[in-house]
Amino acid sequence: MGWTLPSLTSTPSVPVPNPHPSASSEIDSIISVIKGFVSALNAKNSTEFEKYCVRAGGMSLGPPAPTTPRFCTIGAFVEHIAKLDDEIEERIWDPEVKVYGDGNLAAVWAPFRAKVNGVVNHVGVELFVLHKLNGRWKVTGLADSCRRPTEEEKILLF
Repeated sequence: MGWTLPSLTSTPSVPVPNPHPSASSEIDSIISVIKGFVSALNAKNSTEFEKYCVRAGGMSLGPPAPTTPRFCTIGAFVEHIAKLDDEIEERIWDPEVKVYGDGNLAAVWAPFRAKVNGVVNHVGVELFVLHKLNGRWKVTGLADSCRRPTEEEKILLF
């Protein structure tokens, strides 16, 4: 049985029973890793990425149509991002966290928006897979699916 975290917004939500005493601290640790990963992405800092992910992990990136999905290692993605001249600002919200079994496998599903050079460029969902390695959570896989934003989203998600 997994643990689920309600929406992380200021909107009140129905409390979820805490089935395991350390569930809240594990979820906090997982969210912290995801925030660090996104922060390293925004900073295009390959050294910071090392704190939050396993470079040999896999990625499936679903760019907006008509481009087909791309597959690479997290390490290849990190190296690509670090070389970009564009300013990147990605943001996630309302993450759903699930931790399985003995607490060594987790997943985070979250909507996101990405701005490139100050303009909302694409929106979608991201799915992070994490493993607890040597007592620390690390992103070992990432999949996303995205599309171009509507005109309204370009304003609302700015």
